[in-house]
Amino acid sequence: MPENEKISEADKEIINKLLLELATELDLHYDDEDMFALAPTFNVIKDGVKLLNRVGYSVHPDVERILARFNKSHN
Repeated sequence: MPENEKISEADKEIINKLLLELATELDLHYDDEDMFALAPTFNVIKDGVKLLNRVGYSVHPDVERILARFNKSHN
């Protein structure tokens, strides 16, 4: 997406909800020791977070918490 392209508030909210749904499902169904297998999925979540941050929209705190859990178990 070009840097100057705008995302509507409704689109930002939908992206945020999708990230939250995906992250919470992973959080509920995977133990820390299994998180390594989810690296491609978490990379997509990270890209979504970066996109929202770039357009000035913050993500749900639970998404950040679950990403921190993945990063801790993945390193």
